[in-house]
Amino acid sequence: MKLIHALDQFYYEQILKSLRQMNHNNVYGNLTYNSLLYMEVILYNEKCTASFLADTLHVARSAVTVKVNELVAKGIVTKTPCSTDKRVNYLSVSPEIGEDYKQLDVALNHAIAEIEDRFSASEVASFVDMLGIIRKHHQ
Repeated sequence: MKLIHALDQFYYEQILKSLRQMNHNNVYGNLTYNSLLYMEVILYNEKCTASFLADTLHVARSAVTVKVNELVAKGIVTKTPCSTDKRVNYLSVSPEIGEDYKQLDVALNHAIAEIEDRFSASEVASFVDMLGIIRKHHQ
């Protein structure tokens, strides 16, 4: 299997698995891929704002506002006004949703443990370097 095919397949399976798991327990109200993407950007970026989302995802601010309001209505995202500039709202994933979402990483954590058991530290370091190269070219 070629590397590009393996990476594409891995990414595809990860995204589908996340969507299926989240939609299976129906806590999230049948999230779309776009909603999942917004949620991940918000979850992993402190001080996330609608402007940051728009810039990161290369979408119109009006589209971000619609999606964020939808996620707020579902109880997935919360808005917190900035203490120094009331025009700015910081976005965060609600704590219970964030904790539940992190539980989806259990399978990945098992895979990481197996990799660390089966491969030497230098092989794991090489793999981490390879992932870094892929990230650098995808930014």
